[in-house]
Amino acid sequence: MRLKNYYYLFLSILGIVQFSQAQKIPEPGVYSGQFKFETFETDLEFDISKINDQYVIKFNSLGQNAFGIPAGDISVKDASLFFALQSDFFRYEFECSSVNDNEMPCQLTVDGRSYDFELNKRNPDTESAKSKDVRLRSGSNLLYGTIYYPDTPNGKAIYLVTSSGNQDRSSSRAEALLLAKAGYISFHIDKRGTGLSDGNWQLADIPELCGDDLSALEFLHESEKIDYADIGIIGSSQGGAKIPYILKKQPKLAYGVIVSCPASTLLESDLNYWKNRNKTVIGESSIEEASLMQGAVFEYIASNIDKQSLEGKISQYESKNWFHQIWIPNLDEVVTDRKLNYTPLPYFENLSTPLLIIEGGQDQVIPESSLEKIESHIGKKANKKNKYLRIEGADHSMMLRENPDFSYWSSLHPEFFKTVLGWTSQF
Repeated sequence: MRLKNYYYLFLSILGIVQFSQAQKIPEPGVYSGQFKFETFETDLEFDISKINDQYVIKFNSLGQNAFGIPAGDISVKDASLFFALQSDFFRYEFECSSVNDNEMPCQLTVDGRSYDFELNKRNPDTESAKSKDVRLRSGSNLLYGTIYYPDTPNGKAIYLVTSSGNQDRSSSRAEALLLAKAGYISFHIDKRGTGLSDGNWQLADIPELCGDDLSALEFLHESEKIDYADIGIIGSSQGGAKIPYILKKQPKLAYGVIVSCPASTLLESDLNYWKNRNKTVIGESSIEEASLMQGAVFEYIASNIDKQSLEGKISQYESKNWFHQIWIPNLDEVVTDRKLNYTPLPYFENLSTPLLIIEGGQDQVIPESSLEKIESHIGKKANKKNKYLRIEGADHSMMLRENPDFSYWSSLHPEFFKTVLGWTSQF
């Protein structure tokens, strides 16, 4: 009987120790693992550090094409670490503790529902891709980038072509890491005027931006001693639209992977996205008329019409009940954007470099039938290895957003990288 009492006492003490361990604040480090709910699954990673006794947390998910997303509202309470992430649609709140130095149980709360999952501290020596930050010159600009090296190299390299807007190389880091995991040396840069790179992307036209990509390719070729025949390029949206121009200038490249490329000017593509985004609010009966007004704004920014002509359009339509949905910048502060007049179609004509061209079945940005028009423009000199693919369920960013079991996180369509890696493996 006395032995039994000691046994219960031992269990009670063990329970207290385990409870105490469960309340431990996670130590700084990188914690990674899988989040699963019903048929939904995605990789998650939290990079936790402390600066001057303040926690800094960054979120990574290669499956969600996310890297280095900073968390907010970080606090410590009752020996747990609290923080939040915010998307366009949802707020994700996390509570994490640790049971030992390696295991970190967490709870995600989103849209009033909570989900439990667990991450494990990653050994820094198990990194799947080593990297090197580099700088190179393109004309008068100094550009910065990162080269990733796989643990098991296949002797090939892929360069990620810069795309639209002011996003630096962090926007394509998840893709670069995925390619390195697959055995490729991968390389991307801060586009001119973003990140650490010199210059101004807003004032540059597409040939100038392509010139930077060509300089980056030459740097990769020279610094890593890789033949152009072993280097492929991949780009999405505006980045994809630049690829046929780049391949015309550097035909020695092995191939091009072109994703979500419009068979139109970039202006027409932007206007198509505006129409799709505003169709429900403005209504089917008025959207075409409204798009004439919004199109005139884009034409002014592209320097295709003058200020007087645009003001005439404004006077014509300002009494319409949909007019408040039109985006009109301060006309006296508009920066001309020559890129809007660029179309990739002429550079596709008779392009003989192998091409993988992918379009999402739910792409709301590029005009309809872009894939078919591009295939037609390539013409009779098309490479026999060319592949044209529409991935149903994928949007402009190749994300799959319609999982009925867990609709709060989007993830890369499973067919996308499977297709890319399957096709590029033949070179």
